[in-house]
Amino acid sequence: MTASFTTGDPRPDGSVRLDVEGDLDLTVRSSLVGHVDRLLDDPAVTGVVIDLSAVEFIDSSCIGALVGCKLDADKRGRTMRVQGARGQVDEVFEMTGVGAVLGGPSGF
Repeated sequence: MTASFTTGDPRPDGSVRLDVEGDLDLTVRSSLVGHVDRLLDDPAVTGVVIDLSAVEFIDSSCIGALVGCKLDADKRGRTMRVQGARGQVDEVFEMTGVGAVLGGPSGF
């Protein structure tokens, strides 16, 4: 299933939620990065929360993309984290230790 991306309204603190649905693989990697980059380019956005609760599969290209987006957000003085990982996605995050890098306190 091809991934789709939905951006929520900004919260009063400037954080924005990006809901992802479908499989995250090489075919959607650039779309994922593009969505996060556009959000981080907005001076009103202080942080991005990526909700993966509707994602059933993630491959290494998108894991790398999420880590790259996190590093980019950090360089810009913004926050970025993922939430809602379950099933295969959660297993891969746990197995690789990426969950600790991309996770954070909930708030959405």
